[in-house]
Amino acid sequence: RSALNALLFRTGDQSKDIVLALATNRPGDLDSAVADRSDEVLEFPLPGEDERFKLLKLYLDKYIAQAGARKPGLFSNLFKKEQQKIEIKDLTDDILREAAARTDGFSGREIAKLMAGVQAAVYGSENCVLDPNLFREVIDYKVAEHQQRKNLAVKSA
Repeated sequence: RSALNALLFRTGDQSKDIVLALATNRPGDLDSAVADRSDEVLEFPLPGEDERFKLLKLYLDKYIAQAGARKPGLFSNLFKKEQQKIEIKDLTDDILREAAARTDGFSGREIAKLMAGVQAAVYGSENCVLDPNLFREVIDYKVAEHQQRKNLAVKSA
């Protein structure tokens, strides 16, 4: 409440010195007084299939392919346990495109969380190998979880 009051007080008049940018994936939750102070509203739609494919590749590289790579740092050897290297077997672009098609309605953040879930599943596996079966299993789980969240949101609205 204090933050809202401070925002409303500071944005009550025009200013050449301050630019305020607000971002939310829940615009309906914005207080009407806050929304009224927005001069411009831009909508960024959820990523399309091609964008989801690119995000899956990006996070595959970040969370899977580069996992276990040593990052140089002064105290990295003292405080951080080295991650085990993940082996990727037979995970093709076609499989990633299939996943991109199945993740319709996912935000960029949800895709990042999905790939973090893939990483966790690989580390929880016996041999630290990511193969198409394990990848599809996580995709199935996350797609079902996404649908469940959508259903709960509709029920509570």
